[in-house]
Amino acid sequence: MMSRPLRVLHIIGGLQCGGAEALLYRLATRRSQIHHEIIALSSPDWYTPLLERSGIAVRHLNARSLASAPRAFPKLIEHIRRSRADVVQSWMYKSNILAGLVARRERIPVVWGIHTSSFEGIGLASRVAARIGGRWAPQLADFVINCSSRSAEMHSEFGYSKVNNAVIPNGYDPAVFFPDEKARISARSELGVEDGSFLAGTVARWNPQKDIPNLISAIEIGRAQGSPLRYMLAGRNLDERNLELVAALERARCRDFVILLGERPDVHNLYRAMDLHVLPSCGGEAFPNVVAESMLSGAPNVVTDVGDAAVIVGGTGWVVAPRDPQSLASAIGEAFGEYRSRPKAWQDRRAAARAHVADRFTLDRMAAAYEEIWRRAADHTLGDLAR
Repeated sequence: MMSRPLRVLHIIGGLQCGGAEALLYRLATRRSQIHHEIIALSSPDWYTPLLERSGIAVRHLNARSLASAPRAFPKLIEHIRRSRADVVQSWMYKSNILAGLVARRERIPVVWGIHTSSFEGIGLASRVAARIGGRWAPQLADFVINCSSRSAEMHSEFGYSKVNNAVIPNGYDPAVFFPDEKARISARSELGVEDGSFLAGTVARWNPQKDIPNLISAIEIGRAQGSPLRYMLAGRNLDERNLELVAALERARCRDFVILLGERPDVHNLYRAMDLHVLPSCGGEAFPNVVAESMLSGAPNVVTDVGDAAVIVGGTGWVVAPRDPQSLASAIGEAFGEYRSRPKAWQDRRAAARAHVADRFTLDRMAAAYEEIWRRAADHTLGDLAR
């Protein structure tokens, strides 16, 4: 194994507020013997200033589409040479292919990252890149990391399993996401949620795979059944400027009790303000961070059975089929019923949700697994790792 500090160059499509981007941020800013540098193919976004304030070098190539990617090749080659990287870690389909082509040219080991478990809500370009990546993986990748078991199963059909690979679940810091009653009271006061009101929330973005219309239908069903709940939607384009979203809420006659917050930097306090977090996705998810983060913050979850969401929840919440608003509404209603009628059971559920994630999906465990693969890649001993 190498004794000197390791230099890891990350290549990612963009730094918007997303699951893989959050994972990269946690790995790069964690104190360790790893020197991290990041190349984003697109323009500066959500995590760019956060990374730079943490002392991480970030470079953007402003290649906004797959068609413009070839023009980014010369800059990418130049940055890789200057980085003196021991290993390249790439993130998601398009970046994996580009990183593989360029890193192979420079004779630098490359590790691919896969962060989706189905093609639901995934664009055509990404689907094509996924299949091309599977065909080329044996020539372009030294190792493949999937963040969920379902992701590994799906991608094995495309050829990714022909390369040494592993499943490394996402990890979280319980010291960052935790219940805080003072912060909860403050956040609920800001949101105008009365003390004692049951607040369900979804942290996501306006994207087909997140299936916000499924949630809106479930909210409409729940209201028709007399559930006196408040709802909160937070994330990119989940705000008043999204006229399609506002119109859908108005058609469902639930605009008055749904709070639209858009993208917020204080998501940890929003989790604390919730009594329940709901993941309504139809697919695409691999290991949804919002489920684990909200559970650590003391909010049980109702999730659709996508990716490894059911594994994250364990026995502490509710799992329903995707695209089934009736089942989603029923599960939310069950959660509210327990909250209202069995407060001791509800408090036990909150504690169990936090403990389940804190015991199984830690940031330290995830980071150690990534670091072992990076060091073995740099030392050319990846063949010693079991698939």
